[in-house]
Amino acid sequence: MGRTGHEGVKSMEVYEKVKKYLVDNIGNLTTPGTPRFDSESRKWKVPVLCKTDRGILIAGEFQLDSKGCFLYVPTKQEMMKTIELQIQNVPYLFYGKKNELKGKKIEPVTI
Repeated sequence: MGRTGHEGVKSMEVYEKVKKYLVDNIGNLTTPGTPRFDSESRKWKVPVLCKTDRGILIAGEFQLDSKGCFLYVPTKQEMMKTIELQIQNVPYLFYGKKNELKGKKIEPVTI
């Protein structure tokens, strides 16, 4: 995590800044993913990960300039909508014996 943007802001600094924002404004079920610096756009991009009952899903993405200043911060409402849309497509994983599954009218799938 030692990479830097053009002006020398380190990815760990970007990570900590996004983490603080999430803790202060969104909640403890979110955390930043790994920051990456896009040299073409000269922006840091940091995914927001959200813990749900269906696993950890990407809720949005922060964008910061090469100096570490916020350019774009997704709103809580935007992130919640993104999670709601993803959850509709994430299947449940149910462990059980074949007879149990048939009794619940669940079609077993081999993974």
